[in-house]
Amino acid sequence: MDIIATPFVRRVRLLVQVAGLAALAVAGTARAGCADAQWTAARGDSVARVPAVYHPGGTLADSILRVSDSGDGAAIVGLWKFEMISKSTATHTNPMPDGTLIDFGTAAWHADGTELQTSGIRNPADGDVCQGVWQQVNGSTFVLNHYALAWTNGTYTGPVNIRARVTVDPTGQHFSGQFVTVVYLASATAGHEFDEGTVLATITGTFTGSRVTIR
Repeated sequence: MDIIATPFVRRVRLLVQVAGLAALAVAGTARAGCADAQWTAARGDSVARVPAVYHPGGTLADSILRVSDSGDGAAIVGLWKFEMISKSTATHTNPMPDGTLIDFGTAAWHADGTELQTSGIRNPADGDVCQGVWQQVNGSTFVLNHYALAWTNGTYTGPVNIRARVTVDPTGQHFSGQFVTVVYLASATAGHEFDEGTVLATITGTFTGSRVTIR
């Protein structure tokens, strides 16, 4: 039975056609990384697959970004066990003694420039997962802009901004650097969730990590 070509059906068909054309256009440059090697060889396909993500906007070539968490990209990419320890600076005195454990946990630095952190010191009921973005500033040094959303006893209290600068050592298995954490007071009301006008605390310290590997 024929389906009546309503405006909705025509739009769906158009989207399918565009998706097919996009797939053909991308096939020669950024290929999906899921194909089995034997299947590829059987097809006689000599084009290597590379993992990639699609970012809308711009030209098709600019929208396909190669990614990899296998260690062949930036030195920071991968999964890390981290530790943050308080340490005052010449211009800032922390509200707690130097050497206090501020946070620890795991952090995944992704090849697309994003970072995901799970805190081991915060109660999961108050929120223990937060995110950031990173940028490479030279060969082995990276800066991080990270945001956590603080909850205390079931009440949202405001954003926490962590800025860090770390360097991966020559082995690629450890990083070290410094962090600055600023805790803000905000409220869960429209337009004020990310207010940064009232600072509750500022903490500085050292930021270290050890890579998690498959072995």
